[in-house]
Amino acid sequence: MSAGWPACVAWALAHGPVVAFAASLAISPGAHALLAAALEQRLLRTRLEFVAVTVGDPFLALAVGLGVALSPHGVSAGVRAIVSGPGDAVVMAFWVAFGLWQWRKEYRDGYYSREQAFAPTKIWHQLAVYPVLGAITYSAVFSGLAAPTGSGAAAGYLGKAAITVAVAVWAVANMYDRRHAKLGHPPYCWRRMRTLVQPWPADSTTLRWYREATDTDGRGIRPDK
Repeated sequence: MSAGWPACVAWALAHGPVVAFAASLAISPGAHALLAAALEQRLLRTRLEFVAVTVGDPFLALAVGLGVALSPHGVSAGVRAIVSGPGDAVVMAFWVAFGLWQWRKEYRDGYYSREQAFAPTKIWHQLAVYPVLGAITYSAVFSGLAAPTGSGAAAGYLGKAAITVAVAVWAVANMYDRRHAKLGHPPYCWRRMRTLVQPWPADSTTLRWYREATDTDGRGIRPDK
């Protein structure tokens, strides 16, 4: 424990709401954008990215910052039993397991090609975003929602309502993405340390969407997509 937060999330949550918000935002979409630029040689384009990344994750960062603001001294007493101790470790283990399961399922279902499945941004999403951001969000959100309102009841209730709305926006964005494919991750070659040269074969659900959404050379986006 550090400053009232479990050790595995204290680095992000023990320094106030602004740092907590910034840390969450850095994990996603910050690091996602950095990996895309540095390794995949591309800049994120909103119309090619999933809404959960471009909209949902910033709202999740907002929920984390608000949660820390409502519980500035650490985990609220009402949820200490499920957040402190093994709570966050269990959450991280769950998200690692979920990430590995989803990774395999998406490849087997043809949602991503093999080269997409091992793109830097995809690896980061499955092995870092899920467990790390999942644990941070779990601690901050539950603690914020369980925090006593005290003398500033109106501000407290407003903060809790804002957390609920922010998490709901993230959830809706994820549900939307399940029905609306986007590129997400480009085909990547680790031997050459670069994204494959276009045009890409339409051998996955997301690459077929990309083929339909862009010009033949993959550089332009059709206005109707």
